[in-house]
Amino acid sequence: MLREIWDGLRRENVPLVSGLSLAVLAAGAILVLAAEAGGRGTIQSFGDALWYAVTTMTSVGYGDYTPVSVGGRLLGGALMLGGVVVLSVFTAAVASVLVAQRIKEERGMDTLKLRDHLLLCGWNAYAERVLDALFAAHGGRSDVVLVNELPEDAMSQVLARHRERGVAYVRGDPAVERVLERANIAQARAAIVLADTARGTPASDDRTTLVTLVLKSVKPDLRLTAEALELKSETHLRRAGADDVVISGEFRGFLLAAAVVAPGVSQVVRPLLSPSGGELRRLEVPREFVGRSYGELAASLRRRDGFLAIAVVSETPGLTLDDLLGDDPSLVDHFIKEQFSEAGREYLSFESGGTRALVNPPDAYEIGPHDKVVGIPGSA
Repeated sequence: MLREIWDGLRRENVPLVSGLSLAVLAAGAILVLAAEAGGRGTIQSFGDALWYAVTTMTSVGYGDYTPVSVGGRLLGGALMLGGVVVLSVFTAAVASVLVAQRIKEERGMDTLKLRDHLLLCGWNAYAERVLDALFAAHGGRSDVVLVNELPEDAMSQVLARHRERGVAYVRGDPAVERVLERANIAQARAAIVLADTARGTPASDDRTTLVTLVLKSVKPDLRLTAEALELKSETHLRRAGADDVVISGEFRGFLLAAAVVAPGVSQVVRPLLSPSGGELRRLEVPREFVGRSYGELAASLRRRDGFLAIAVVSETPGLTLDDLLGDDPSLVDHFIKEQFSEAGREYLSFESGGTRALVNPPDAYEIGPHDKVVGIPGSA
């Protein structure tokens, strides 16, 4: 950002105006000193003259140093007029650059420098619910970058509603690599791809698959969740690289049927799936419970703060080349590493990590080093 501001200042000739201001200041001080030195006035040294020139050009005018000769007063008047003109040009140029930078940010045309942020690609009627859930999970604030082509006035309203939540915006097609680079995808930790309606066309799983492909091609290790409109699209999205796929309306039929067949079930499920305070939470497993039973862990969490464990989620990291090759690699191993390094790949495509959920596991289940526990927080 500082480099962009500096480039803008150079385009507005601010360095030239600054140099001109200093030249006028120095020349005025020298001439005033020449007119006043040896006289009855208070300006008798270059330091006095320089201080007088500064206070005069900036329209401060403390009055501690004043010229008494006719020449000194004429020079003082010239410094006043010159100072007003030069400083007006200077402040106008700086203000213009800063305002232009601010407008650029708000219009989503700036290049972001965020790190460890989340990309929300696309936009639809449920996008703000996704934002609310993200903020609820991170204590009200999270570094989220919106990447979409929503009309400027609509996007301005969204940003105004979430101004205090750390939301940034990059305007453009999330299926275009240059747009993703402006969103600093290289430093992003995860991405969500929504069924996009921001382009003014109906949402399409083909479009979501395209965005997923582009995101994964730019950053293969990006954690990516995609929204699918149809169940049959899940396979295509996973082949495109999506780590998780959420089917839009997947549980609608269940909730409608449960409301009639099993009254009360939908009232239990809905709070668990909403960011209202009673939603499902995922906790790290305390290190001392790795290798111990799920029953012991669940009982301990229940006693400690009322947390009701209902599932275990295991995240398995991907298998790297170093895991496959030996500690003392041969020439062949060295050649394989070089080829993958030149291609910018760290993981083999068929050996990427995965997430496995085990709901209501048996008490004897042994907690692994990559396990997390999912459950319901205790009520206050």
